[in-house]
Amino acid sequence: MGLYKKRGVWYFCKQYGGRKAQGCLGTDRKTMAVELYERQHLPKILDGSWWKEPVAEPSMKEVIKKYMNEVSPMQKGHRRNLEIAQHFYDFFGDSLVSDVTTSKLSSYKARRLTGEIIYGRGKGKRAGESTVKKEFAFLRMVFNKAVNEWREDWGGWFSRHSENPVRPVIKGLADRKRVRYVLADEAERLAVELRQSKLGCLPEMVIVGCQTGMRESNIVNLLVSQCDFSNGLIIKPGEEMKGGEPFAIKMTTTVKETLQGVIRSRRLINPFVFTDGQGKAFSVNTVSMAFRRACKRANVADLRFHDLRHDFATLLINSGASLYQVQHALSHADPRMTQRYAHLLPENRDVVDRIEGKGMAAVLMRVNEKSEIYYPATTRREKQKGLQAATP
Repeated sequence: MGLYKKRGVWYFCKQYGGRKAQGCLGTDRKTMAVELYERQHLPKILDGSWWKEPVAEPSMKEVIKKYMNEVSPMQKGHRRNLEIAQHFYDFFGDSLVSDVTTSKLSSYKARRLTGEIIYGRGKGKRAGESTVKKEFAFLRMVFNKAVNEWREDWGGWFSRHSENPVRPVIKGLADRKRVRYVLADEAERLAVELRQSKLGCLPEMVIVGCQTGMRESNIVNLLVSQCDFSNGLIIKPGEEMKGGEPFAIKMTTTVKETLQGVIRSRRLINPFVFTDGQGKAFSVNTVSMAFRRACKRANVADLRFHDLRHDFATLLINSGASLYQVQHALSHADPRMTQRYAHLLPENRDVVDRIEGKGMAAVLMRVNEKSEIYYPATTRREKQKGLQAATP
């Protein structure tokens, strides 16, 4: 074992891998010396860390910055990651990685959901579960990258600390499955205000969005070369799509005429379809803001440009399309994303017809017809009086 006693105190001496490890165990009791040696020193000797100089533990800010510099720029959600990273820079400060515990993250979650901590565009409002889940998903990816690929960085700190404190905290946070489409009366009011927008081609962008289901960024950055008018297709390369796969969607006659009109009316030749007066492409934020202002003037609440995708899917479902067809039309890689529209299918929507005239509601309706009155039974006493009145 390599233990020996000198001047009443136990020491250890171990040869391993051509190197010698030697030290004092600080006790005169052999059983305690054996326990200390096997629990504290032997594991470090076997994994080689006994001979390494102690390395300073990295701060959480250092780890996040490494992720933002080396990983995030290649991701489609980089802009969103920049916002989330700033949130965690502010929250963690100079905290070390070991200080980022499940308890600390639970506190962050609670304070975000109650509005005690407010960041970003939702300033003045509490964050929703979907927002907090996205923030934790980002932090989970940072820890996974550090544990799996940066094990040798920071003196191998993550090779000895492989736990991910985010996993228990992110459970239970639900994604908000939003299905918001444009109602008929809203469409009438909104059409007028869109034509009054200072962003001249906003109505044409909305037409393309409603008739193709393309994401806002794909419409804003649409190139003339991606419009195949001969075959009536819009073709987007994989690097521009969220799922990373090439995507082609057929143009309706409305979309084809709209795009051809926009391209003909441009004053300056430009690779982009939608451009401003100087021939520059619009930013997504500019288009989103113009759309929100038009909705506000039209008194249309809680409608975003992205909801035009939901409007497109709703029109398809109501026109007899299957969920499989909608999935491919929306370029959903995961069919579960399309399940949010399942309630719109006629066979699901009309299922309530099977209970017409059945159950407790039918009995109550017959009683009401007998008594020729309708009474809102707000209290037990009123309900009893009403039943007595209805009894022959």
